[in-house]
Amino acid sequence: MRTVYINRIASIHSEVPHEDLCLYAQDPDYKVLITNANLRRRMSRIIKMGVACGLECLKGVSPDKVDAIITATGLGCLTDTEKFMNALIDNREQMLNPTAFIQSTFNTIGAQIALLLKIHAYNVTYVHRGLSFESALTDGIMNIAEGKQHVLAGAVDEITPTSHLIQQRLGLLKGTLAGEGAQFFLLGAQADEQTFAELKGIDTFVSRMDIPEISMRIRQFLEYCEVAPKEVDWFISGKNGREATDSIYSILEHNLFPHARHSCFKNQCGEYHTASSYALWMAAKKLKEEALPRYALIYNQYQETNHSLILIKRCTSYS
Repeated sequence: MRTVYINRIASIHSEVPHEDLCLYAQDPDYKVLITNANLRRRMSRIIKMGVACGLECLKGVSPDKVDAIITATGLGCLTDTEKFMNALIDNREQMLNPTAFIQSTFNTIGAQIALLLKIHAYNVTYVHRGLSFESALTDGIMNIAEGKQHVLAGAVDEITPTSHLIQQRLGLLKGTLAGEGAQFFLLGAQADEQTFAELKGIDTFVSRMDIPEISMRIRQFLEYCEVAPKEVDWFISGKNGREATDSIYSILEHNLFPHARHSCFKNQCGEYHTASSYALWMAAKKLKEEALPRYALIYNQYQETNHSLILIKRCTSYS
């Protein structure tokens, strides 16, 4: 594939666990990035979080140079969805205010970024469960391969008391912390003095797989990227506190990458559909700051079904 660079990054993520065992994102000063007070008041928290993060990522970049805006979310604007559903019940499906419904749609964040910056370009949102961010990233890579120069790709998800309670009742959060956050990346066809890393490849697979099958899939992915397992200096796994899945990551660390640095990320951002975007932000930031490692491999799985691999390389052209 054509070489793709991560030229800008931005993140809004959690700092410390909340008392109800959730990792809520730390809200920045939205007035600085979203200067229109009337517009800001009408935005729900997830929209402000996503729009502010996207605008932060594009700071200093001319809007006419952005060729595409690609966003991803697992569950979308939950607060507005809950607000509309509650109004539907309370008002017995009559005399409903459409505002909450309009702002509950998944593509609201990408659309708001485009409207604020007047970017008339390709704009799409992916909602593919635990592979939503990976789908957006793949589309961004394909856009660069087609000749586009700058693509904004990002992901955002929120946790609400209602969704947290439902996930707990379904047994989806046993042993793990729920999380939320927003991460955006400006992908480019050319490296510049601010480039964080080179995006070498991405792979996804949907299935319940045993350890030998996962191991083979990782080897095949690295072979496609022309990287040997011993060249991977940093292995980042999606350990989330669940013993059954964490043991899989540990075996892969021992069998495939015994020489590499081992890290996890969900202890910092929590578990949510697009948590892998935080892992990529964390890895790209670290590769920019440190001389080592050279290659970082992110392996994440969501609910033991949605698997993803992201390989990035430290950019040496402008180090």
